[in-house]
Amino acid sequence: MAELIRLAAANEAEPQRLPRNIEAEAAFLGAILIDNRVIEDVSIKLQPDHFFEPLHGRIYEQILRLIDRNMLVTPVTLKPFFEADESMRELGGPGYLIKLTADGAGLIGARDFAQQIYDLALLRELVTVGRTLVDNALDTSESVDPKGQIEAAESALYKVAEGEGETGSMKSFLAASTEAIRNVEKALQSGGSLSGVTTGLDSINAKCGGLHNSDLVILAGRPGMGKTSLATNIAFNAARRWIREREDGIEESKGAGAKVAFFSLEMSADQLATRILAEQSGISSELLRMGKISREDFRELSRASRELQELP
Repeated sequence: MAELIRLAAANEAEPQRLPRNIEAEAAFLGAILIDNRVIEDVSIKLQPDHFFEPLHGRIYEQILRLIDRNMLVTPVTLKPFFEADESMRELGGPGYLIKLTADGAGLIGARDFAQQIYDLALLRELVTVGRTLVDNALDTSESVDPKGQIEAAESALYKVAEGEGETGSMKSFLAASTEAIRNVEKALQSGGSLSGVTTGLDSINAKCGGLHNSDLVILAGRPGMGKTSLATNIAFNAARRWIREREDGIEESKGAGAKVAFFSLEMSADQLATRILAEQSGISSELLRMGKISREDFRELSRASRELQELP
């Protein structure tokens, strides 16, 4: 498309060509305009600023707004929002929206196009981090702080690895409210009690709706009261639920299970494993450590071990 060539040329003034695929952006937008359901198949959190071409980012942002209002998104419904857009005028006006739908090939690979747009955006962020790192490293003034630069670089790389570092950053109310509505819908579908990751304990789920992203949950109690036992049970239940949902074909975003990482400052990995094996086999952990179990107990222990080995 001549319009795409013009869009690309407008950004060629950069000293170094940044990773991008404007054709993939156009094909993805065209696919959404042909069939709005395409956006439901995109599993990644694609944002407007992931698009290299600013015009495409604005089109995608407006698409999200209309879909959030349960409106049909077509070149016709988008037209009023771009009649005064200067970049759109350079391409012949809102008729560019119709040209995006001219090639329906994007419908076939929409998910792949979305993934590529996202991946290229991360690469551009990585280029920015690299340039900043080099510029700072070349600074030999008296105020230079090499360790501070390393920490800043690690932080910047971590944000790139997190996919633009959403944690702690500003969000529009549209993004925040959309996520909130998803949580409410998830709780509704589960029967009105579970909107997060399950603890496996109905009474706790009923109190807090499960465990949610960004939550800090503190489980306090005196020594020997069962804090670690409860925590390992929750970890086991969440991981087992994740496995069952994958077997049932439930999408990860709609499930109540989760992969789990367990960190302990007082117990080794094998000690934790022994405790979980004891809980799931119904055999005292003290008897396991001392080896005072029957052959029947050992068979039950082997069964529990095989099940645990498959959990994430």
